[in-house]
Amino acid sequence: MGEGFEAELLEILSDWQISIPKIGTVKARSRPFVVLTSNEIRRIGDPLRRRSLYLRFEHPTIERETRILEKRTADAHAELHGQLAGFAHALRGYTLEKPPSIAEMVDLAEALRILGVREISAELRDVLLPLIAKTQNDRKRLMLRDGFESLVFDTQRYSRDFDAAERGEEEPACAERRRF
Repeated sequence: MGEGFEAELLEILSDWQISIPKIGTVKARSRPFVVLTSNEIRRIGDPLRRRSLYLRFEHPTIERETRILEKRTADAHAELHGQLAGFAHALRGYTLEKPPSIAEMVDLAEALRILGVREISAELRDVLLPLIAKTQNDRKRLMLRDGFESLVFDTQRYSRDFDAAERGEEEPACAERRRF
């Protein structure tokens, strides 16, 4: 959102009206309910922030994202949903400049379905890279073989833990911690 648009938005929010060249001023008949969203590319200015209730939503848990992927990609391979949610979780923990959104993971599920992929593996790095890395710096980081392999390892671990929890079994990570 540019500064010019933010100024117009402030006018709308303060007077519930907007001035449109060649048309004139349009006033709201009733006070509207306004929702602003941000991807945090640019910080919203202080005047607008002062007039807003700011809520930040974090990415969903692996379990919730698995359910979202199941609902949004019904035609994809069912065993891939948990892997994709775990992969998203691993990517988001990898401190990328642009971590993947849920919508991007839905798109990735569709791409993998088209490609006939049933499991995320380190060998898919060059196929997955253009689909998950949105900036040049993220592509460089993910090009490192060890970096990508560790993401796939984390993906498989998250997927196994999720599957075990779904079956009502104790999560392997918890069981390992108890042994020591």
